[in-house]
Amino acid sequence: MIVRAVSVLRHTTNISFYRRSFIMKTSMKKRFSSILCALAMTSALTVPASAQSWGNSNCGASNVEVFQVRYNGAAWVYSGSGKTWCWFKYSRNGRTLMQKTAWYNQKVTGSVWDDLIHWDDAHTTRFNYNWG
Repeated sequence: MIVRAVSVLRHTTNISFYRRSFIMKTSMKKRFSSILCALAMTSALTVPASAQSWGNSNCGASNVEVFQVRYNGAAWVYSGSGKTWCWFKYSRNGRTLMQKTAWYNQKVTGSVWDDLIHWDDAHTTRFNYNWG
């Protein structure tokens, strides 16, 4: 009777070892796939869809569209440009979402998110700039 109980115990121990091994492999696969998915989404969100820049290194403005849902803007005025200010503005439907002005020897940046519900031409995000 004792010999039989030991063999049954040994048999159940081996099964639980294989079960633990399978669970560990499965959880590692899930972790790896979730990490891979997170990295793919992060890289997709940070890749610029389009970028424009106006002016030069002394005075100008730039607009970077990130994954067609976020816009990063910048304006700068540095010595030697002959300008005293530069501004940029994001607007949608005639409403100003954000406007920032850089004064002499300064750089300003800002970001806005696109309207994720409306995708028609009336809800287009516009970028304007000027300097003087």
